[in-house]
Amino acid sequence: MPRSIRFRIVLAAILAAAFVPVAFSQSQDPQSVAEAARRAREKKKDAAKTAKVITDENLDVKKGDVQSAVAEEPKIAGAPDTKAQTPAGPAANASTHASRDEKLKKEVDAVKQQLKEALGDLDLLQRENRLDQDEYYSKPNFASDTAGKQKLDDEQQQISNKRQEVERLKSKLAELQKSLS
Repeated sequence: MPRSIRFRIVLAAILAAAFVPVAFSQSQDPQSVAEAARRAREKKKDAAKTAKVITDENLDVKKGDVQSAVAEEPKIAGAPDTKAQTPAGPAANASTHASRDEKLKKEVDAVKQQLKEALGDLDLLQRENRLDQDEYYSKPNFASDTAGKQKLDDEQQQISNKRQEVERLKSKLAELQKSLS
């Protein structure tokens, strides 16, 4: 047999050997993919059945199951009504305490808003200062620019004042939150 014919036969055998496993593996893959999809669907169904979320709608509370914060006192026959005699007692004290808490919450919210604005102003001042520094130091003769140096010094002073204000607001907020608790 001539050499070229042997070469062709060997080449055909090698190609056939290379493509035969690919054909068999492709025919098996769709079955395993389908099986994997079935398993995934079954897992989803099982997971959905086991999870239960409790909400107000599906929570069944019967009277007497939960104790209220204010316990009901049994009335003794002939005993005077204590609630009617002491209007400035615990009920009035609770209302003043609640109003004081409301005032503190409003003050805390106001201080938080002031702190937020002060932090925004501080950030803006620092960014502006960085830009001015870049502009000032990019000049070849920046040492002779006294107006530019004065502007940078003024900005640094404003930044320092704003930082002090932020620290004051932070401490005031901490005190208010401490007294609120």
